[in-house]
Amino acid sequence: MSKIFQINKRNKGLILAYVLILSMVLLGYLFMVAMRADGYQPEIYEKGYMYFIILAFLLSTMLLSLWEIKEKDVWKGLFDVFIFTISAVPLILMIFMVGQISRQDILFPLLFQILWGVTIFSIKNLFRDLNIHNTGKAFLLIIFNFFILILSMIYLYFYSQYANLVITTVFDKDIPSIFLLNPLISLIGYLNEQIGGSNQMGRLPIIICFVFWGIFSSSIFYVSNKIKRHQGV
Repeated sequence: MSKIFQINKRNKGLILAYVLILSMVLLGYLFMVAMRADGYQPEIYEKGYMYFIILAFLLSTMLLSLWEIKEKDVWKGLFDVFIFTISAVPLILMIFMVGQISRQDILFPLLFQILWGVTIFSIKNLFRDLNIHNTGKAFLLIIFNFFILILSMIYLYFYSQYANLVITTVFDKDIPSIFLLNPLISLIGYLNEQIGGSNQMGRLPIIICFVFWGIFSSSIFYVSNKIKRHQGV
């Protein structure tokens, strides 16, 4: 039972780097807010919460791409990803306490991050079973993350300009559903709604994102398991 809580040295270092970087950013932000002369303004902390969650998502994407997979037990690897993600929870709670804000729901933002972490883990697990060289793994993951998270947002911008769309919010009804497969867009939309932004699509973006990447990750794990059986592992 105690083995499930054992994390190798490299991954412990990644968790430590994750927490330290987020801690330094948060302390710097809180210090700048404290130096403001216009007094307490809760909306500043609410926006800070939004930016912090987005930063945590992007940082976790980078660090989990460097995550070392040694265990044959997939459930142990998934548990490690879960531990990595929730390591930032105390820092999120600090924003709530210092900013005296309480209406934000941290469950879904964490689930977004866990879902994307599981997706990255499933791909790395498949690469390991395919015996892809470490350099090749890193390159393919960079391409994958860039295409899904960044390039799709750039394409959405040009699409909106070409189609003369008037987009007033992240969850705008004029945005094609295909773009909501980008977990970063869906996360930003959910956070924007939390701090008072409008939502014209209800829970559809969240459902689309979770269902698609849940099926995607499950399919990758299934293929990986078939490869292991073929190899006699």
